[in-house]
Amino acid sequence: MKLDVIIIGAGPVGLLLALLLGQRGLHVLLLEQRTELPQQSQAIGITPPSLDILATLGLAEHFVQSGVCIRDCHVHGHTGRLGHLSFSEIAGAHRFILSLPQRQSMRLLEAALMQQPTVKLMRGVECIALSSQADGVTVQTPAAEFHAAFVVACDGCNSHVREMLGIPAKRRDYGCHFVMGDFIDHTAMRDAAHLFFTAAGAVESFPLPEGKRRWIVQTDDAADLAPQVRQRTGILLNRTDQLNVSSFSPWRLDCERLYQGRVLLCGDAAHVMSPIGGQGMNTGFADAEFAAAMLHEILRHGENVDDWLQNYEQRRQTAARTAANRAELGMGLGVWRGVTRSLLRDFIIRSILHSDHVPPWFAMQNLPFNRFQP
Repeated sequence: MKLDVIIIGAGPVGLLLALLLGQRGLHVLLLEQRTELPQQSQAIGITPPSLDILATLGLAEHFVQSGVCIRDCHVHGHTGRLGHLSFSEIAGAHRFILSLPQRQSMRLLEAALMQQPTVKLMRGVECIALSSQADGVTVQTPAAEFHAAFVVACDGCNSHVREMLGIPAKRRDYGCHFVMGDFIDHTAMRDAAHLFFTAAGAVESFPLPEGKRRWIVQTDDAADLAPQVRQRTGILLNRTDQLNVSSFSPWRLDCERLYQGRVLLCGDAAHVMSPIGGQGMNTGFADAEFAAAMLHEILRHGENVDDWLQNYEQRRQTAARTAANRAELGMGLGVWRGVTRSLLRDFIIRSILHSDHVPPWFAMQNLPFNRFQP
């Protein structure tokens, strides 16, 4: 089979890209080093623009039925309840943020991929070298070589492809740390999200499918989640209800270029941002939508390669930097500590929550280039 595109990395962005390319009849090989889906707790928020992309594949309803629709987010501060954010009045067909663990999203995408006759997924296969020719790119693995007109790297924040290409990137660590865990939910919070901004640090809480809830706590150590949640929010969590735990330290990565020759960077391989606010995976979904449309135009209609690639780089860098700046701004305000700064934050948040522009902002509806346009 003559390949049009090889995708390296079968995370959510790589899987979505493969589906979008397969929908257009392109022949795609998707290579993934891991032999099975990841087990650890990862991204959960899917925004309306991403659901709109999934709707073009006939998958949006499957996702919605599997997840929890968050229509309201309640915000608490040092001085008490500050207000709430409602997504019920935003424009479009999906007036909510969908909460669905990344593993479940990937399972749904992979199941749909199995129905695509022109797409093949190979697990347990590592890309060890790339070489470019006039008509495309050759990917070398330990067992075989594959050639395609284009290669797209969707291999995550520590992208081996980006490293092999030598694409410069600027990294910045934010110096704050979080612990998160999923619990069986016995609270009365139902399908709403709750954010607690306290003098001791932030606490975020989001509903999950199957009667679970995720808690994220800003902390400087690996202390238990439950005592810190109780201290800062007054909510009692039972340790026996805890299903998992993980920690992360947010950082940012901005790549100087998003392509070299006929190899493209997409998703976290192209840009990394703070996961606080749920912007990263959704920005990657928009990368995939643009890349799929672009590659179809080049391969099926003979469009100019250089013009399209430059357009991809310009638009996706603009979108990613805007999303990363928003995530940075929101996280920066949320991690303020101490009584004086908390009082100032309460005042700022109360003022912000009165604006009609805030719900579309968090729903990523007013992000530049959040949907593909020729």
